[in-house]
Amino acid sequence: MLCDKKHSHVQWRDFKMNVLVCDDDQQIVDSIIEEFKKKSEETHVALRFYGFSQPSQIDLSLPYDIALLDIDMGETNGIELARKLRAENENIVIVFITNFIQYAPEGFEVQAFRYLLKSDLPAKLYSYFDSAVHEALQRKQLVTISINSEIIDVPVNDILYLESHRRIIAMHLLDESRPAYKFYGNITELSEKIEPLGFLRIQKSYLVNMHYVEIFQYNKVQMRGGLCLVPSEKNYSELKQKYLHWRGKSRWML
Repeated sequence: MLCDKKHSHVQWRDFKMNVLVCDDDQQIVDSIIEEFKKKSEETHVALRFYGFSQPSQIDLSLPYDIALLDIDMGETNGIELARKLRAENENIVIVFITNFIQYAPEGFEVQAFRYLLKSDLPAKLYSYFDSAVHEALQRKQLVTISINSEIIDVPVNDILYLESHRRIIAMHLLDESRPAYKFYGNITELSEKIEPLGFLRIQKSYLVNMHYVEIFQYNKVQMRGGLCLVPSEKNYSELKQKYLHWRGKSRWML
């Protein structure tokens, strides 16, 4: 069965996070870290900061959860640095901080979470940081299931969707080469516990991970990899609104 709801729910103080800040202006690095330290004290988030003015100073092997990167930093720009960080940790949350709006399309290449102009720092830094922390927490979450008395922890980001048939739930994973986990459970109780982690019950038998929804239409929900599931016709409008609301909060924007 799934773990208790209190263990599934995102809680700020349950995790420690490493935050990387890199800008060729050391004053900006120091200022951002100082502001984040104040925020950390207010919200009791366990954060550790690493600030650098040169990309060459960064130890890429450290497990950074969030990276705030300038783009134009001379020989090694922020896009290239982001590629290296993503190669080390596919779950890192990347926020670009820069003066140059024209670099925004390149952010898609490294799955940037947000793009923040330096002119908007005073107005948007806190809200973007909050969003980045929540996203990093989401990526750290585990779902615990029991199969034949064996306890298995599954990262939320490894789950593509869950399917219910009578009392048996199949957990289908993003990696198609891995077999689905099957266990006894109640899909209604399961949805209550797992929806706060970015899942949506699109009909009575399916819970999908919204991070991997590519197309949401009246007659189909297409998941990453091309799999298509059929949503509830009766509840389509409500489901689409829930998905769009989640998408608006979770996708990066200018």
